[in-house]
Amino acid sequence: MSEGVYENSDGFEDNKPNAMKNTDIDGQLYGNVGAFKPSPRVGVVASEPDSSGKRPFLVAAVCLGLLCVLLAGIIGLAVYYNRAIKDSEDKRNTLFQSFSLYKINATEERDQLQTIYNNLTRERDQLQTRYNNLTKERDQLQTRYNTLTTEKGHIQAKLFVIEQHCQKGWRYFDSSLYFLSTETKTWKESRQDCLERVADLVIINSNKEQTFLFNLHTRAWIGLTDSVTEGTWKWVDGTTLTTGYWGTGQPDNGGLFSGQEDCVEIYYGQDDPVKTWNDDKCGTNHNWICEKAV
Repeated sequence: MSEGVYENSDGFEDNKPNAMKNTDIDGQLYGNVGAFKPSPRVGVVASEPDSSGKRPFLVAAVCLGLLCVLLAGIIGLAVYYNRAIKDSEDKRNTLFQSFSLYKINATEERDQLQTIYNNLTRERDQLQTRYNNLTKERDQLQTRYNTLTTEKGHIQAKLFVIEQHCQKGWRYFDSSLYFLSTETKTWKESRQDCLERVADLVIINSNKEQTFLFNLHTRAWIGLTDSVTEGTWKWVDGTTLTTGYWGTGQPDNGGLFSGQEDCVEIYYGQDDPVKTWNDDKCGTNHNWICEKAV
């Protein structure tokens, strides 16, 4: 490989006594050594050896070195990226586990929140129902209160009217006021007196009212007559008599001798309080009873 490097070795001197000279290997390596002579000056070479035979090997060595460097770089990058990929996978797995755990926790929290929401919704509905019921009760109580207030006003007004009339001789019974006269007049005059008192002759509508009037212990005109049509008894308000409290044998229109008894009196002298009516002549003077609704 080194043939032709040095063709002539005559000009080469070696001052070292132990140096190897003119061996076979030297002959092979330096068979074609050209004329080489040391420079007359120490340390100066007169001519450079021919290096054209070494260039391919240098290029090959450089390329091999570059390939080694490239391979080392590739190996380093591969190791780096493998490590990076492993780290990425580890991080991904960690993140996935964290996400799974977070998802589980989030699902549990969501379910808990949903349960709380459902409970709150149920409580809200119950409160709304309770509120509606209380509102309804309040309105009913308010209506009742207003009704009672109105009734109270009416009662107070009635009491005032009753008090005023009682001071003038009127008597109260079952939502009506009754006035018993102290003088006597005909039936027509008696009714006129009642009208002037913003009342009218009494109309008896019940057994209780009949008993109350009987207990006044008087003989007085009441608001019943058949003066328009004989035998058809009507009250002063125009209604026809339905239930009468006639005494025994009444009405008799005066019997065979009197006649024309068209007006009715309540007669205290009877034993039964619900059998006290008697028909009499309308021109007869009697006490009278006026009635006024309160």
